[in-house]
Amino acid sequence: MRPKTRLDPVIKIEEQKEERKLAEMAAAGRQVTFAEKALVSAQVQARADHRRIASATDWQLAELAHSRALIDVHSAEHAVRSAQVAASNTRDAYRAVHSKAEALRRVAAARVEEILTSRAKAEGKELDELGVVAFNSRNRAA
Repeated sequence: MRPKTRLDPVIKIEEQKEERKLAEMAAAGRQVTFAEKALVSAQVQARADHRRIASATDWQLAELAHSRALIDVHSAEHAVRSAQVAASNTRDAYRAVHSKAEALRRVAAARVEEILTSRAKAEGKELDELGVVAFNSRNRAA
């Protein structure tokens, strides 16, 4: 059984932070994917040619719609860049929290190893003393 250390509650808190940052990183990744899909959709819409044989007013409307589609592509590109920056920031935040939690886990593991080693030494010492007492009592009886 693993002995408890004073670091256990701190590790638990850091692991909860780590899980939250991981969830934030996943959400940011989904946001990037969503923004990239919206960009592809806007690009397809902008590439479509809606001009046809019609009056000049229809052509003007088609040109206005095309201008609007190009603006949508630009805003979708901006959204993708923003989502990628946010994803990068959440990834960096996760890395920082993860490394801190990992360092605490390593320190706690070392402390647990020290505790187990000292317990084993104490048990060995106690068994040695019992062996000496048993040996001495047998020699006195003889």
